[in-house]
Amino acid sequence: MAALLSAVTALGESEFMDPQLLVVVLVLAGIALIFAELFLPSGGAIAVMCIGCFLASGYFAYKAWYLTQPIFWWTYLGSVAVIIPATIIGAFQLLTRTSLGNRVLLSAPTSAEVTPYQQDLLHLTGLIGRHGTAVNLMTPGGLVLVNGERLHAVSEGLMIEPNTTVEVIAVRGTRVVVRPVAASTSAAELSQLAKEAEAAEDEIDPFRMDEA
Repeated sequence: MAALLSAVTALGESEFMDPQLLVVVLVLAGIALIFAELFLPSGGAIAVMCIGCFLASGYFAYKAWYLTQPIFWWTYLGSVAVIIPATIIGAFQLLTRTSLGNRVLLSAPTSAEVTPYQQDLLHLTGLIGRHGTAVNLMTPGGLVLVNGERLHAVSEGLMIEPNTTVEVIAVRGTRVVVRPVAASTSAAELSQLAKEAEAAEDEIDPFRMDEA
């Protein structure tokens, strides 16, 4: 880099080169080298030349404007502070739209890749509340037939005889959890009876109890 800066400095001090023109040329060269660094493997050599171009550009901008036209100097600094990150971002955006970028930059994984069997899980979850039939003896694992589809299932810990009507109540991994419909019906009946008993107790007249 030192040799490159010395050569550019010697060129700028020549009476045939305008320092202001060199500022523009070196900034454009630095922008081009940013793109080249991303697309061409160089082991960092292009990055070194890019940094050298911007440093040399700053040197000639200082020489041309700092003492005589300071507003140009500060405008140059502000412009470079915006141009460099904007160029890097733009180069990366362009890189992602090329076949080379697709090989170099890995795309983000999809939700299906992050959560295996996501579609199967959604399908099984949609069967909750459906009725089916036990295909074989469940001890407690086995097969059930739901909507004409054979599914791996597990009971709540009870043995279920073949051809017993079952209800899907949950999903556990890639299996559905089932229970006999009779058991769920009995639970519902017991719940209903408990509610009726509570309602009957609320309707008892306290004055009738005192009279008794």
